[in-house]
Amino acid sequence: MPSARQLSLLPKTRHLIEHGGLRRKGKRKTARPFHPKYPLHLVLKSARARGVNSMLHPKNHTRVDKQIRKIAAKYRVRLFRYCNAGNHLHLLAQFTDRTTLRNFLRELAGSIAQLITGATKSKPACFWTEPPYSRIITWGKDFTNTHLYVIRNLIETALGLKRDPRLKMYSFGDSLNHPPPC
Repeated sequence: MPSARQLSLLPKTRHLIEHGGLRRKGKRKTARPFHPKYPLHLVLKSARARGVNSMLHPKNHTRVDKQIRKIAAKYRVRLFRYCNAGNHLHLLAQFTDRTTLRNFLRELAGSIAQLITGATKSKPACFWTEPPYSRIITWGKDFTNTHLYVIRNLIETALGLKRDPRLKMYSFGDSLNHPPPC
């Protein structure tokens, strides 16, 4: 007799719980995975967000933060944590339904692009370089690890740390690793 196990509500295969980013760029459109009881990890990337167009530039930083909070409140999104890393945003959020998710992503992406590039309906500008990445996060260890990942990105951005994956260490860039000659 087979053992009694509770069936999972989430699919076991990876491609059914994540969507967007480079893995979906240029491919046929499929439905973005969504479950109202689980949070999503969202990443919005822009290769054009450098220098004056960076989301961390002093003239853009507070405006982007206010816009994220305003739109999350408008759609009643439960925003657990978010990180502005300059050229990309990490959001850990929970949505009530698929329509709310779609409207939130559409308005957030459009309004941030307008804030930074000054785009209007008559003068459009392309800002985002990839479709928004999303992944369903299960409660427990998966949520904790993703939450810590977003916090680590926040700390790295705030302190200007660079992580060397080979050494598994942090540095403050080349200025401290290579002191000037005496």
